[in-house]
Amino acid sequence: PPAFPPEQVAFYEKEVRPLLAEHCLKCHGQDPKKIRGGLDLTRRSAVLAGGDTGPAVDPNDPDKSLFLKAVHYKDGLEMPPSGKLPAAQ
Repeated sequence: PPAFPPEQVAFYEKEVRPLLAEHCLKCHGQDPKKIRGGLDLTRRSAVLAGGDTGPAVDPNDPDKSLFLKAVHYKDGLEMPPSGKLPAAQ
């Protein structure tokens, strides 16, 4: 696996992981038997592999990532289904 600079790891742990835990992991990783859409967000390799609709993240072109489209409610993708996250999140 690639090595990430400490500031990127800190950002992920402080800003991203809590959002995933609160809004995503119930359906995408908390219980391996209940993963929806084939998308497991608990491991980098699983995120890159993606789910039933393809890779969740495109590291070479993040704007094309299905994950970002879904959380921004674009192209008919809407995650989390309970409602769009506030812009700050």
